[in-house]
Amino acid sequence: MNSISRILLWLAVIAWGFWLGGLIYEMVVIMPLWSANLPQSVLEWNSRPNFVVNPTRFYLPIVITLILSSLLAMVLNWKSGNHRIWLILSSVCVITAFVFTIIYFFPKNELLFRNQNAGLSGEEITAIANAWIQANWIRFSIMAVGFFAALKAFSLPKTD
Repeated sequence: MNSISRILLWLAVIAWGFWLGGLIYEMVVIMPLWSANLPQSVLEWNSRPNFVVNPTRFYLPIVITLILSSLLAMVLNWKSGNHRIWLILSSVCVITAFVFTIIYFFPKNELLFRNQNAGLSGEEITAIANAWIQANWIRFSIMAVGFFAALKAFSLPKTD
């Protein structure tokens, strides 16, 4: 593993840490605020426009860094069999989590937290919120696997 590959792997591990850490923070601190008393807690969440939470501002630069560093590290270490499998796993996990976020969470976030809940009934809000919470555990699991795969690749001895 050359120094550029090592730097890319460092970036991937750090970016994974920020993304996974941010998600853990959301799960422990933010999610209980909007899910504590469904559907009322969702209706009140972000009801004041000057307090609207937009996590994309935090996550987007991190995820772009993570995708690029993971894929580049994988490509540069393709011939290193002991690193390759872990880098493939990490890259697959970051792409999967990112696509899952865009396809599943972005539309649900629009329904739950923007557009004044799009005229949904209390039962609909509760069902969507509960499904969101369950899907978030799936996303968390994918991300944890990716993070630990990057850590495993990082912990392996350097090969040239």
